[in-house]
Amino acid sequence: MESTVQSEEFIKLNFPRLAAALEYMPVGVTIVDRDLTIRFWNPAFCEVQGFPDGVMHANITMAEVFRYIAIRGDYGPGEIDDHVAARVALCLKFEPHNFTRTMANGRKLNIFGRPIFGADGEVNGFVTIYHDVTAEKRHEEELEAKNQELLQAKQLAEAASMAKGQFLSNMSHEIRTPLNCVIGMAYLALKTELDPRQRDYLEKIRFAGEHVLGIIDDILDISKIEAGKMELQHIDFSLGHVMQTLTTVVAPKAASRNLELQFDLDPTLPTMLVGDPLRLGQVLINYTNNAIKFSEQGRIVIRVRRTGGDARGCLLRFEVSDQGIGLSEAEMAKLFVSFQQADTSTTREYGGTGLGLAICKELAHLMGGEVGVHSEHGVGSTFWFTARLGVSSQTMSTLITQLSDAASGLLASAHTTAVKAALQAARILLVEDNDFNQQIAQEMLEQMGATVSIANNGVEALALLEQTAFDCVLMDLHMPQMDGLEATRRIRANPQLAQIPVLAMTATATTEARMRCIDAGMNDFISKPIQPARMYQTIAGWLPRGVLLAGLRQPAPVVRDEAAIDLSVLAGLIGGDQQKVRKFALKFLQSTQDGLRDMEAALARGEVQQVRELGHRIKSAARGVGAFGMADLCEALEFLAPGDGAGELARARPMVAQLGELLEKVAEEILPFYENSVILNSSSV
Repeated sequence: MESTVQSEEFIKLNFPRLAAALEYMPVGVTIVDRDLTIRFWNPAFCEVQGFPDGVMHANITMAEVFRYIAIRGDYGPGEIDDHVAARVALCLKFEPHNFTRTMANGRKLNIFGRPIFGADGEVNGFVTIYHDVTAEKRHEEELEAKNQELLQAKQLAEAASMAKGQFLSNMSHEIRTPLNCVIGMAYLALKTELDPRQRDYLEKIRFAGEHVLGIIDDILDISKIEAGKMELQHIDFSLGHVMQTLTTVVAPKAASRNLELQFDLDPTLPTMLVGDPLRLGQVLINYTNNAIKFSEQGRIVIRVRRTGGDARGCLLRFEVSDQGIGLSEAEMAKLFVSFQQADTSTTREYGGTGLGLAICKELAHLMGGEVGVHSEHGVGSTFWFTARLGVSSQTMSTLITQLSDAASGLLASAHTTAVKAALQAARILLVEDNDFNQQIAQEMLEQMGATVSIANNGVEALALLEQTAFDCVLMDLHMPQMDGLEATRRIRANPQLAQIPVLAMTATATTEARMRCIDAGMNDFISKPIQPARMYQTIAGWLPRGVLLAGLRQPAPVVRDEAAIDLSVLAGLIGGDQQKVRKFALKFLQSTQDGLRDMEAALARGEVQQVRELGHRIKSAARGVGAFGMADLCEALEFLAPGDGAGELARARPMVAQLGELLEKVAEEILPFYENSVILNSSSV
């Protein structure tokens, strides 16, 4: 109570000053006694209430003020006395209040009141503040209206984006389906006896079909970027490997036009980088293909310079220069925009949609860089882009650097042989409702020696699976009676069929389609139009171990329990060339050591799922070289039963340790085959 007494004494001593301050406040103020007689009001009160002179007078009560306001119509329809009585009753409660009242003229008042307590702690009055908030409320209403407009616009944009995505998905499916027939039939026809003219016609049909497919992929790429669904990888890679891939893709085209390819790489470039090599290569390939397309003579120069960064990251500048037709200032202004080209005549003479450079621009931005071009009409052009990349802590061993080209070719050759051998023993169920697609896939697979059965829809597929054992199911998505997603769910629900690999085969090539396939329980995804080599590799990668062994097993029996690796398997795959056996076995040893280190790092982070994925990756390579014990252990890691985090780690650790022991035994059996052998260990990479 002491503070209240002090306050009252302060008010008594300083009331003239306080009254003067209240007099000039921009908000209305009233002070009333316990009997609701108004003892003080300031000019602002009359102003905000809209009272003319004479309304307020000495000893006026709140009841009189309420009556004036009610007669004016501020309280709306009803009896005047009722309005006044209701408001007087509320005042007599002397409770704090804060509300907004709209007057008859549309003005909005915020009314804020608090009781005044005397020295005895009893209420002896009330102070109320009246604030004109008309402008604020109008602003809030306008802001709310704008928010509603923005919300509606956002909803419309999202609906349009969904419609666009659905349209692109449908368009992709509808165009890819006949393209699958065109490209697939051309592929099958090229496998038959043809005269030179027929072969030329079919090669051009196949090329044209793949060109249309490339345009569709470009449109889907730009759609993903615009929707924010394009995600970049962040993995360790060698820039030299990116340049090697670039050379493989563009060198034949350059040679066909008698153009010289030159590479000018900054010697200070890091050996290993961190980023997305696929997307980096996509931009370089597009730039270089354009340079080749618009050049009649001279050379194409690919330059890479380091323009900034530190030990953990760097900014690289990539340039592709040509001596072609060049561009004017006006033409350069039209570049890097979707469906735009420098000159409409360019489309007629050289072909193209203008999407490629737009995608390059977006990919460069995703990599933290920019794009641009310097050109002189009739002299040539230099297209450039920058990218921010990480610098990897890994280094490539001298041995692997020296053998990279040979090992890559050897791996491709051995893998192709292994795939063909595996498919020869495979029993495959093809679920497809389109007759042409049935014929294409069936003949492609039967050419590799596989046994193929056909179901026209999910219902037929389930019936065949109940009657016959299959090693793999190729499942279309869109089919009558029962689609591929529902059929896969039912396969996974059947304990006897739950482990059979189900691979989606569809012309719908969107990320959303892939996610639906995975959610339904499918193992992998094969896009139409079918690319034979990719289809064969994908299927072979999911075949059960018994099928792979049936395809890879040599006629002479081998005792696999006594050896960590049976190099006769690898020798059989690559024709018995001992030099190649040594090189490929050493390559397998080095890559498996990398995989084991990745497993150990994943365990340290508690990421058991990555251990499963690494197990799957190492498993196929181990089987290919005859390390069947290691392959079995990797398969066990791949299918490690799920559980709580601690339980998974507890089961995975001893298996990874056992894998390390097996790897040491493999190394012991491989290295004696080498003269001046180099022992690889965990510090050699």
